[in-house]
Amino acid sequence: MNTQPEPHPIETGAEADDPPDQATRPEAHRSPTGESPTYSIAAVSKFTGISCHTLRVWERRYGYPVPGRTATGHRRYSLSQVHQLKSVERLSRATGQSVGQLIAGLSLGEPDANPSADGGSGGGREESIKALVDLLTVGDGVGSEREYERLCAQWTPIDLVDQVIEPGLVEAGEGWYRRDYPIYKERLITVFIRRKLSVLIDSVRHNSPVPRGCLLVGTVQGDRHEGGSLILNLVMELRGWRVFNLGTDLPVREFTTAIRDLRPSALALSFTLSRNIKKRFQELKGITEVPVFVGGRSIVNYQSLARAYGLIPLPGPIRDAAPELDAQYQQWLSRNSPARRRPDEARSS
Repeated sequence: MNTQPEPHPIETGAEADDPPDQATRPEAHRSPTGESPTYSIAAVSKFTGISCHTLRVWERRYGYPVPGRTATGHRRYSLSQVHQLKSVERLSRATGQSVGQLIAGLSLGEPDANPSADGGSGGGREESIKALVDLLTVGDGVGSEREYERLCAQWTPIDLVDQVIEPGLVEAGEGWYRRDYPIYKERLITVFIRRKLSVLIDSVRHNSPVPRGCLLVGTVQGDRHEGGSLILNLVMELRGWRVFNLGTDLPVREFTTAIRDLRPSALALSFTLSRNIKKRFQELKGITEVPVFVGGRSIVNYQSLARAYGLIPLPGPIRDAAPELDAQYQQWLSRNSPARRRPDEARSS
């Protein structure tokens, strides 16, 4: 197997559904809102948990969202559109309102459907992310640290994930795809953010000495995108879990061995790539001792297939997936032997 890093954005592929030739990656025209149309449809799907197909259907049916277009016709969305879509998706789940009603509310300026309901001004967040990314890509280490500390002072760790870390990782890949910067600048962004994630994880773990459960996380063979599993690591530690992060590009048999030896409560895997996804699902079907959760960009379009193999899909932003993992884990326990002991119980006996 080729183990060399791919010449590909680390945290997100920009056009997963129908990429143009890399040698002719186009420049994007300005969106109808007047903002810079930053994100591809694949990136928006990753941010929001709304499939690429559904985004196209909403555009045809409701006239929303209206993206910008590249010279070759690829859709590009602004950050404010991403925040609006996240609000629509969350409100639809929380209130049971139809998507059509919520989109109509957006056009009327109703506050419940406003992007500010997702945590503040979309424009303000875009400027914050842009400032940090700009400093990183010119190699300003001191300025980058100062800007990141300023953002940390504004937000809790979970809000930092939602408003800085995950958008920053996605922007790294999207910026490479737009030809805004070469691979080395994309690496300046992602390496910095992964380092900050590790610091946050260590800090949270130190403050939570008694975990409520143990979670294995990682990515399967062929997937070397680490950002999603690191973010899940942090978010689940914030929820009181102890996480064993096994890293990237690991054969399923290694996860099986780790489950046997470590006796975790659950396994959660991040799928950024859809390559060989059915084969990986078939392999994961053999793990029955613990619930197997699958998330990441590719899962949005493979939820039914995941369920068919006995896996539990977690589509959408990681911040939203974490409480869903908690809830699904409790349901899994209720369907399985109540006598099954947690790892901490097993070690104390």
